[in-house]
Amino acid sequence: MTRLEAARLIAINTVVSLALAAGVAAWMQRTQKPTFGTLDVAELYRLKEAQVAAVLVKRDSGDAERILAIQRAAIFGAELSKLIDTLPEECGCLVLTRGAVLGSGAQLIDLTPAVRQRLGLEVRP
Repeated sequence: MTRLEAARLIAINTVVSLALAAGVAAWMQRTQKPTFGTLDVAELYRLKEAQVAAVLVKRDSGDAERILAIQRAAIFGAELSKLIDTLPEECGCLVLTRGAVLGSGAQLIDLTPAVRQRLGLEVRP
């Protein structure tokens, strides 16, 4: 066997091994259990409503501050919708609204705290 034949054999073995490894990885990825994430959309809306109401009822809030709070509330739905559209890809999971989940499951990821933080919504104790 010449060096050229040995090099060809090594190259062929390398290509076949890489193809086999890629095939096994793809097969394993398809057979994994799906992951589910939950999002409490109602909580997010309640928090935004409380945030806006706090500005509107504050005595020392100016008109400009109140108008800004109302404008932010008006665009909140579109902002949340856009964020919800990107969640499945970001978490690699199927996102369900919290109201659609009955019982609790160990394989559920609660995405609500991360979304709350991204939207700048504070939780009051």
